[in-house]
Amino acid sequence: MKKFKKSTAIVLSVILSVILIAGVLFSFVPMKFGRKKWESFSGTLSMSSDLTGGLYGEFNIKTENASTKDIVSSMENIKTVFEEDGYKNVNVYAVGNKKIRVEAGYSRSSRTFVEVYNKISTIAAGAFSIRTTYEVEEDTISVMGAECVDEVKVFTNNDTKYISIVFNDEGEKQFENLCKNSSGSVYIALGDYAQQLSIQSIQSYKEFTLSDDDYANLMELKNNIVLGCMKIELDTASVKINTMSASLTAGESGSTLNAAGYASSTALVLILVAAATVAVLLIAFFAVRFGLYSVLMLITLLFNAFLFTMIMNIIPSVELGLSSFVVLIMAMSLIYTYAFLYANSVKKEYNEGKSFNASLQTAFKKSLPSTLISNITMLVASILLVVLSFGEISSAAIVFAICSFLSLFTNLALIPLLVKISISFGNFGFKLFRLKKRLDFSSKIDESASSKEAE
Repeated sequence: MKKFKKSTAIVLSVILSVILIAGVLFSFVPMKFGRKKWESFSGTLSMSSDLTGGLYGEFNIKTENASTKDIVSSMENIKTVFEEDGYKNVNVYAVGNKKIRVEAGYSRSSRTFVEVYNKISTIAAGAFSIRTTYEVEEDTISVMGAECVDEVKVFTNNDTKYISIVFNDEGEKQFENLCKNSSGSVYIALGDYAQQLSIQSIQSYKEFTLSDDDYANLMELKNNIVLGCMKIELDTASVKINTMSASLTAGESGSTLNAAGYASSTALVLILVAAATVAVLLIAFFAVRFGLYSVLMLITLLFNAFLFTMIMNIIPSVELGLSSFVVLIMAMSLIYTYAFLYANSVKKEYNEGKSFNASLQTAFKKSLPSTLISNITMLVASILLVVLSFGEISSAAIVFAICSFLSLFTNLALIPLLVKISISFGNFGFKLFRLKKRLDFSSKIDESASSKEAE
């Protein structure tokens, strides 16, 4: 392994130091630039898991060519319904113009898993309408809520609880026409569900009112009507509901590390403490076994950390879950297993009598085939998992693929580069692997080789 010129080594050291410092700062440290705030790459990682904490629902937008205005209006309807029912920090996102994603948290002390699941399920209960028949037929006259409903309210009068559906001007005209063309009753419907109402109970075409002794039933009906009056229709047959941010939150919703729920997350603190402990033990082991080689391991660890967070931010659809963390830990352990084998091979070759440079070169050549085969195998396996799997497994497979790429980069490029820079500074190379100089022994080997060549 050839050394760099000392001036070249200095320049490369400065460049790598700048990249490392900038990468670590932008990856892990929130910063303010005037009025703008940088949340850090790690702070915006999408998180998920399969334990307790929260649920998300993804709904395909059934309405063709839905406008941004209608999508935003419908998202506001969803958020209002959740907030009025006592849910805090509910996140509602639009995924392009194809999907709407709703995130809501649960915990033992507040909402249960079933409550949140049922709440999210009602979002796609179906479009609200008032019609003249139980089922929609060709001659059915219906009033669609999205176009005609102005307001839905629940109130109490003389200890009696009511729900009132108020129509706009166009809705009032259509509702009057519907009542006059009905056969004595109309049906208030949400999707496939419909309830028959007598026209005699209708006192005004501007609004009609229903009563119920159970306030909760009226609130549920109100929420369902509000959701059924959204300006876009959601596909009820393809709803995807899954766990979200489960092991990393304290029961509140949120899909990123910057969400409020993470501030009091005991699980997240434990994960960070465990990760820091493993990193310290890893560096300590390399320090005891190889000396200053541990400094190189710390540098590679920081490089891998900020590269991983940057890559994950490029693909925000991938959520880090419990299985992803397991894969991440396993992959990182493999990276440093190869690094250990390389350093150990350098010591072995040197102790067998080879020169320092020859030991570096031989150790690299011997470790190259196993590093290539194992990492390429992992990369191919992870790609197959990405193609064939879905959900948490797919996310873990993508994390696996990223780590396989980082392993190749670390062991084939980063570590050799750092070693070459290190040995360019005089005797620093011997301290790097905790090797003792053998100037006399080396010279004897060189003299023996020269004599054999002369014969």
